[in-house]
Amino acid sequence: MPADEQEGAEEVSLIDEAGRERKFRMHDAFEVEGRTYYLVESFDDPDEVLLLREGSGRLETVEQEEFERVIKALDDDEVE
Repeated sequence: MPADEQEGAEEVSLIDEAGRERKFRMHDAFEVEGRTYYLVESFDDPDEVLLLREGSGRLETVEQEEFERVIKALDDDEVE
């Protein structure tokens, strides 16, 4: 991501499974099939990009099959 886009990206802090706080840049938030997803990039490792979904009052990672389906919908511009 170019530096000027990084400056405008929203910073979010997430707590991982081990209880550590990690910082991410929010790239996009969108809905697919009534579920809300977030595409985030790690501040510490720009190669680490996660697709998260809202569920049970928290953010969850998605499994490979769901990941592929959601990314395809994003690529095909079928998101809200």
